[in-house]
Amino acid sequence: MPSKERSLVRGIAVDAWNDIRKRPLMWLILAASSIPLVFLVNFFLPSLFGMSAFSQTTYMVLQLAGYAICFALFFLFWCMAVYYFDDETRGKGRKSYAGAYERMKGWSLPSLWAGLVAGLIRVFALMAAQIVLSMVMSFLVSGETTESSLRVLYYVYFYLNFIVADLVIVFIVLVPQMLALEGGRRVEEVFRASYRLVKERYRDALILLIIPEFITATFYLGAAILEGNLSLGRSITPVLLLFVVLLEGGRTAFLAAAFNRFYYHILEEEKKKKKAKPKKQGAAQPAAKKRPPGKQQPRKKSTGKKTRKR
Repeated sequence: MPSKERSLVRGIAVDAWNDIRKRPLMWLILAASSIPLVFLVNFFLPSLFGMSAFSQTTYMVLQLAGYAICFALFFLFWCMAVYYFDDETRGKGRKSYAGAYERMKGWSLPSLWAGLVAGLIRVFALMAAQIVLSMVMSFLVSGETTESSLRVLYYVYFYLNFIVADLVIVFIVLVPQMLALEGGRRVEEVFRASYRLVKERYRDALILLIIPEFITATFYLGAAILEGNLSLGRSITPVLLLFVVLLEGGRTAFLAAAFNRFYYHILEEEKKKKKAKPKKQGAAQPAAKKRPPGKQQPRKKSTGKKTRKR
């Protein structure tokens, strides 16, 4: 089973990358739609954190409200990518970008509300992960004295900041598919459906989610080392902003394409289960036929004839 799971995840990842490579414009559209979110999280909020005029409460309110709103707008184009890559997966690849945009715009209100809720869940998961990691790392750092070991721990902390929150976020990663492909319109229904489908296949879904997170964290770390600041908030340049935006767009394009294929894999699994159930029921039916048949029916017929004679 482990080898089959690895081959499944590897196959989905390769197919998703091929989908993105064939249609790079979708990557650029997602990158452009992520500009408000990237600017808020990576540049605006870190620059406010060091100001004495902003308290911790004000900063948290701005973080929650700003992240939820910017993520909701970005989430709309994520759903557009789901529509578009779905045509690449199951269709004939004839859907245009304008067609995918029109289809997304037709269901923009449910997607907007789902994006707001997903943004709040995501930011709370990130905040919780940072708090837990800070406590663990502070405990480990208290016993370390060498500079090399501290640097290694800091790099581990940097990677885990991206990955630990995915342990919770993975449960809602299929929400765009539930909106776009299943036609879900109620927020609680699409979140419940995503949770149910992911819970049964948690390991595969988590690996698919961590793959782009690990790659993104590696590029972030490289850029942070070049800039000399791991928060990337003190020095903002057009080149750095473009770099971060392209990372976010590529990560989301991969998630849209990969989890489309993951969703269709789930459908194939459910079809196989439904085909296997009638065989089991058919094997139980002959045993029921062995019981003395037709005793009640003749009684009904005989009673009917007697009443007519009377």
